[in-house]
Amino acid sequence: MTTDSLNVAQVMARELGGDVRAVEESRYGRWEVLTESPAVEVVVTQTGGGTVSFTLPMEPDIGAFSFSSNMWNREQISRLSTVGDSYSARCELRLRPVEFKTQTGLTVLYILPSIEMVNSGV
Repeated sequence: MTTDSLNVAQVMARELGGDVRAVEESRYGRWEVLTESPAVEVVVTQTGGGTVSFTLPMEPDIGAFSFSSNMWNREQISRLSTVGDSYSARCELRLRPVEFKTQTGLTVLYILPSIEMVNSGV
């Protein structure tokens, strides 16, 4: 996770059990949180294309986040965008390592994002 706010990075590190460090290539004070946590509970507030916007139910005051990927399962995203009157859903955002071989025999490791509803109403 990356952010422009050191405070947000510290909250995320505390909640996910991670470490905060400065992004060295950034001239504008960006921070990243490195964690081994495979999943985080989120409240999805908006979907569109390959982007999911969400807040964290345990720390809603730190603001909204977004996650983009061209590997989202379209059925999952479509289902999330029509849940409830408020268009929000409590979900688990998970990153799964997936390994495959290319036609040339090269082994590739890809981190595949998935999102599953925990509870259909928030």
